[in-house]
Amino acid sequence: MEEQHHCSLEFCMYDSNTDLCACAVQDNKECFSDDVLPNGFSVDKGDIVYYAPYAMGRMEHLWGDDALVFRPERWLDEHGVFQPECPFKFTAFHAGPRICLGKEFAYRQMKIFAAVLLRFFVLALLDENASVNYRSMITLSIEQGLHLTATAR
Repeated sequence: MEEQHHCSLEFCMYDSNTDLCACAVQDNKECFSDDVLPNGFSVDKGDIVYYAPYAMGRMEHLWGDDALVFRPERWLDEHGVFQPECPFKFTAFHAGPRICLGKEFAYRQMKIFAAVLLRFFVLALLDENASVNYRSMITLSIEQGLHLTATAR
């Protein structure tokens, strides 16, 4: 059970971070037939619907008053086990039949990063007073890169 709990915390950290910093700033879908969205809004064939995963990860009405806070435990159920959110709410990897094909690969990359780099190094910002700014493109990137120092543990 402890291994599952450890894994649960690991996934909570990944999803909490991915929710706050979704790499897809915005996405769109084209309607292939007339339809009605869950909120009652009608869309016609040919309409294009845009949504913003980056902004959705920060919405208080979706995540609560602490939506801007990195709080991995929000992903745990009452027994302390990782509870994934509905992909239509946690849209970092999209949802439905067009869910991101790279989702599992992305989780695998995060696990490798955590297992290898964080085990042997302590990472810190090169300049703790420097501001980190994002550059909105098709995917979210950090303007001027993220300059870190790596110190052996």
